[in-house]
Amino acid sequence: MNIMKLMSVIVVSFLAFNAYSVQYKFVATDNSFATKVCVLAGSDEKSKLRRAKEFSFDSGRKIANSVTCNGLAIASFAKKYHAMNTFNYLNKRTKSSLRIYDTKVEVQDITAATNSSDDVQVIYVRSAK
Repeated sequence: MNIMKLMSVIVVSFLAFNAYSVQYKFVATDNSFATKVCVLAGSDEKSKLRRAKEFSFDSGRKIANSVTCNGLAIASFAKKYHAMNTFNYLNKRTKSSLRIYDTKVEVQDITAATNSSDDVQVIYVRSAK
């Protein structure tokens, strides 16, 4: 029984490592505060995002509910690029009509070829506000 638990942990760890092997680099296309916040959200900079609210927005809720990044709500943007720390922070502050609920299960073939860990995708970020 313990061997099965150990094997499960190893397989899950392997899948998690390979699922996020692509790195993203976010480039702001303007100098607005909202675009800067989008770059922080996509880059998984939760602590900087929490401090940024002091400069323009009065709360994390306002950021979560009013900023859109590349046409997505900021929490959805963070999740799309696997920035799970900022996604969890923002999703908790998002109003229920915009909130994302994880109910989907995805099965991946672990024998399939994966991207190397050196892949970097450049994402140009703009905000609607």
